[in-house]
Amino acid sequence: MNEKTNNRELLLLRHGKSSWDTVKGDFDRTLTEQGQRHVKRVALYLQHNNLIPDFILSSPAQRAIHTATIVCQLLGIDPDTIHANSQIYNARYEDLLNVIAQCSQQSYRILLVGHNPALEDLVTFLSSNSAQHYNNHTHLSPSTLAHLQTKEAWSKLDTSGARLLSVTYSKSLAEDSN
Repeated sequence: MNEKTNNRELLLLRHGKSSWDTVKGDFDRTLTEQGQRHVKRVALYLQHNNLIPDFILSSPAQRAIHTATIVCQLLGIDPDTIHANSQIYNARYEDLLNVIAQCSQQSYRILLVGHNPALEDLVTFLSSNSAQHYNNHTHLSPSTLAHLQTKEAWSKLDTSGARLLSVTYSKSLAEDSN
C-alpha cells in the first residue's frame, strides 16, 4: 500500500468529451453521451487496477464535475466528497501545483479532474525526466488519465518531481473491462 512505501500517486483526469452547444457558455458545457461512456471506461479501469483515490479535486465547470461524479459513482465514493476548486478552471499548471500543495499529507492518492492545457503542462513539468515521458509532451485527449508517482510531499512537488507511470486513453479501453 502507498502508506508503507511513502509513495504518493497523482491521477490527472481530463474531463470527458463535452458539447459545444452554442447556447451555453464554456463553464456550463455538458458531457456528450460518448463523453459519459468514455469516463465510465476510465472509472472501471481505476476500479480494476485498484486505483481508488482517497481525495478528489475537480474544476467546478459542469463537464468536470460530471466527470468526477461518474467516477465516484462507479467506485462507490460519495460524490459529495468531491472538492470543487475554482483555481482549477482556466488554470495554468502553476495553479494546479498550488491546489495540490494544499492537500492533506494524509492523502496518498489524489484524483484531479480538470482541463487542458494545464493538465498536459503539469504532466510535462512533473515528469520531464521520466522514462515514460512521450517526446517531452504528453497529449491528454478527453477522458484520458495520467498516473504519476512521487515520494515528495504534496507541498514540495517541483519540476521532474514525479514519475509518469502511465497514460490511459479511454478509447483504448473496452466498455466493461480494463
